[in-house]
Amino acid sequence: MTEIHCLPGTMCDERLWQQANEYLDQNILLTHQAIPFESSLDDMVACLLKRLPDSPVNLLGFSMGAYLAAALAVRHPHRVQRLMLVSNLATGLPEAERQQRQVALNWVAKQGYSGIPRRKAQSMLAASSRDNEHLIALIQAMDGALGEASLVQQLTASLERPDLITRLKELKIPIHVLAGTEDSLLSVSDRQRFKDSHVAEWFDIHTCGHMIPIERPQCFAKYVQACFTE
Repeated sequence: MTEIHCLPGTMCDERLWQQANEYLDQNILLTHQAIPFESSLDDMVACLLKRLPDSPVNLLGFSMGAYLAAALAVRHPHRVQRLMLVSNLATGLPEAERQQRQVALNWVAKQGYSGIPRRKAQSMLAASSRDNEHLIALIQAMDGALGEASLVQQLTASLERPDLITRLKELKIPIHVLAGTEDSLLSVSDRQRFKDSHVAEWFDIHTCGHMIPIERPQCFAKYVQACFTE
């Protein structure tokens, strides 16, 4: 049995992996690891280290969870056997996005949080999936289940995010990256910089936005199966 510990993205829960599970062989076990409810990345990494087995693990992260997985790997490389980053390149948070998050936090503090807007959910999908009501409902349902406190914690704790590409290059473990070709959250410059660094084996997921595990679950499962059992 190959166990893979999976870290979700901002405002995502274990439903992120459910459909992909249907396409995986029975010898693959995806173990959900919720984002720790801590006030900083350092504290989240410390919390995960206590949760995970002492022996080196297979680690997969999606979006913010991918950055967290990368942070754990570069700080404690002896605890990671193989790493997969999905929809995140372990880069620093662009200043524009940092400012947007601060604006969102200020708004929530004043007005409260009533859930992710439909338009925001659609923006995380490829153009061909933006009218897929099942996907939109799933994104909104995961967001609603976690609620305002989790949103504030996750956005606040991840504001300070150093670039990890150089440190990832120093690791002696296999690293794989899955990136949707229509993921607007991954800039062209960051994609090229990561590819040029030769840090990892790179896979483009075509006709796909940010939400790879739910938008293209069969394709996602294919790469997970191949990369963690090779």
